[in-house]
Amino acid sequence: MADTRAESTAGTPEETETAEAGEGAEEATGDRPASPERLIYFSDAVVAIAITLLALELPLPTGDVHGNGEVLHFLREHLSEYAAFLVSFWAIAVHWLIHQRLFRYVTGLSGGAIRWNLLWLLAIVVTPFTTKLLTSEADAFQVQFIVYAANQVLTGLFFRLAFTDLRRSGGLRTPASPEAVSDVMSWLTAMIVAFLISIPVALVTHWAAVCWALIPAIRAGLRLLRRTPRTAAAA
Repeated sequence: MADTRAESTAGTPEETETAEAGEGAEEATGDRPASPERLIYFSDAVVAIAITLLALELPLPTGDVHGNGEVLHFLREHLSEYAAFLVSFWAIAVHWLIHQRLFRYVTGLSGGAIRWNLLWLLAIVVTPFTTKLLTSEADAFQVQFIVYAANQVLTGLFFRLAFTDLRRSGGLRTPASPEAVSDVMSWLTAMIVAFLISIPVALVTHWAAVCWALIPAIRAGLRLLRRTPRTAAAA
C-alpha cells in the first residue's frame, strides 16, 4: 500500500514532464515577475549613450577659427549651447541617480513597469535632440522651449508611473528607511513641477528657464508639506 501511495504522489514520467512544461509556459508568458537585473543594466547603458550623444552635439571651433582671440570669441558665441548641455547632463544624471537608488528595492518586474521604463528611456534618449532644438537658430523660442520642457516633464512622469506600477504589483521589497524613498521621489516631483511651471511662463518671457532654478526650493516645500500632517497627528 505504501508503494502504491508513493507512486500516486510522484505521478508518471509523462505527468511530470507535462507539469514542467506548464511551468515553463507560465514563465514564458510573463505570468511570473521578471528579474530586474537585465532592465537595470539595459537602462544604465541607454543613459550612458544619451549622455555621450549630448557631448557629441557640443559645437567645436572649425578650421576657419584661428588664434586664441577667435577661439574665445567662438566659445562666447556658443555659451547658450554649453549651458544647455550642462542642464541636460544634470537632468539625465539626476534621473539616473533616482533610478538606481529606487530600483535597488525592486524584486520583480511587471509588464506595466517594463513598458513605462522603456518610455522613460525613450524620453532620456530624446533629450539630446530637444537640447539641440532648444539652442538651434530657429526663431521659435516658445516652441523650442516648450518641447524641451515637455520632454523633461514626460521623463519624470514615465518614471513615476513605472515606480507606481511596481508598488501596485508588489514588485518592491520594503526599504529599511521608507523616508529615504520619499526623499528621492521628492526630487523627481520637484523636477516635474519646475519644468511644468516653466511651460506657461515661456509664453510670456524668454526668462522661463529661471523656473528650473527653483527645483531645490520646490523640493523643500514638498518635504515640508509631507511632514506637516505627521506633526499634526503626533500633537
